[in-house]
Amino acid sequence: MERKNWSLCSAGQWLWDAEPMRWRRVFSGRADQVRSARTFATQLFAGTSREDDVAVVVTELATNAVRHSRSGAQRGWFGLEVTLADIAYVAVTDQGGGCVPSVQADRSDGEPWVSGRGLLMVSKLALATGVYGSPYLGYTVWADIDLRADAKGDPTREVSMVS
Repeated sequence: MERKNWSLCSAGQWLWDAEPMRWRRVFSGRADQVRSARTFATQLFAGTSREDDVAVVVTELATNAVRHSRSGAQRGWFGLEVTLADIAYVAVTDQGGGCVPSVQADRSDGEPWVSGRGLLMVSKLALATGVYGSPYLGYTVWADIDLRADAKGDPTREVSMVS
């Protein structure tokens, strides 16, 4: 493995080296831990101009894990994985037992966001979203967030979940 001479580069070059930075963390499957997961991820994205988007994504994915899977049961847990690169990866893994996570259709009747529309909101903030797993082994729901773009996700853009 080649050792680089970091004294010849800037702090930004060191921070954004070719290897993506990756974190995994496990949280207790309780509602109060959703806030902890959101804070953890938001701090990792500080200075990217996408902190608020990441906060929404993590909040929605972690809340779904706690509410709709065995992760919310006694001694349950959910996992958060974050990879920082030009296209960042944010994923939450649950313990299964619930329904298959899916994006609900957009409401055209002007109603405000209601339960069941969180993954739609995530899909509009992300470059791509998806889900893999099973009700027996657990699901991982993920979102790719483009850190090269300063603007928030386009709320009129249609994105579908992939498996």
